[in-house]
Amino acid sequence: MASERGRALAAKGDDRLAEVLRRADASPEFALGAAYYDRRVADVLAHLHAWHLVFDGWVAQDRAGSVPAYPAEGYTWNDLEALNIAFYRAHRERPYDAVRTMLVTSHGAMVRLLGTFDDDDLVREDRFAWLGGQALGDVADECLGAHYEWALRTFDAAGMA
Repeated sequence: MASERGRALAAKGDDRLAEVLRRADASPEFALGAAYYDRRVADVLAHLHAWHLVFDGWVAQDRAGSVPAYPAEGYTWNDLEALNIAFYRAHRERPYDAVRTMLVTSHGAMVRLLGTFDDDDLVREDRFAWLGGQALGDVADECLGAHYEWALRTFDAAGMA
């Protein structure tokens, strides 16, 4: 059974994702313009999906006894823009429906993964040294609910209802 923190993260993520998908499904071809580098709604969803996969990779590497590449192999946090561009390039040709399905699937996997951690794992800032003093639950939120809030702010900035 998921921990209290894990359940809260999942509930927030589920709630925010539902709103992201409601708005995206209503306007899948909406032009985001300067709000998101003249990219598509599908590109926002692909970005969210990519970060789910990154989180899953961190956990898999940690559980295998390795120190995860944080944020990703060949990137530092100073290279975040380049990493996000790499994610964009990997998915930019995918149609909306495919990206939406990928996002829903990776969201579900991430929520299930959170259910494998106890509260201590999710709240202690010293539990995972590779996180540099961050709690895993806070990082998970950045890949789930807080990231969905970013997507909603992006939609707002583009004028998308």
